[in-house]
Amino acid sequence: MLIGKYTNTLDPKGRVIIPAAFRYDLKEKFILTKGIEQCLYIYPEEEWSFLVERLKKAMPSSKQGNRKALRFFSSNASECEADKQGRILIPQHLREYAFLDKELLFVGGLNKVEIWSPAFYEDVDAEEVGAMLEEMDIEF
Repeated sequence: MLIGKYTNTLDPKGRVIIPAAFRYDLKEKFILTKGIEQCLYIYPEEEWSFLVERLKKAMPSSKQGNRKALRFFSSNASECEADKQGRILIPQHLREYAFLDKELLFVGGLNKVEIWSPAFYEDVDAEEVGAMLEEMDIEF
C-alpha cells in the first residue's frame, strides 16, 4: 500500500531517488504521468492497467472531451524503471508541468504516488475530510 510522505532531492540531471518505502509496491516497472493538480503520478503497472480499462469503459473516445482527458494521461505517460540506486529520470516536460526544482515531496495516495513541489502542496484539512466522510456515511 502506497502511504506516507517523504522528501528527496532532484539532481542536476533530473533524476531523483524513489523513497524506499514506495519501491516494494511500485515493483520493477511503473508508470509516471501528469497528475491533476500540478503534480505527477506514479502508478504501479497493474494499477495503471486497471485505470486504463476503467477510463476506456467510462469514456468512449467518440466524444471529444473524453479524447482530451484520455490524451492528458496517456500522452504524458512514460514507463519507468529505477536504476540500482533507486533513481528515475523525470522528463523535462513533466518537471516543468509540476514546477519541480530541487526539493520534491512524495505523497502516498494508496493506489499511486504523487510527486509535488513542496511550494504547491497543501495538506488536507481534517475537518473538510471528516465532513466528506460523514456525507458519504463512512465511519473512520
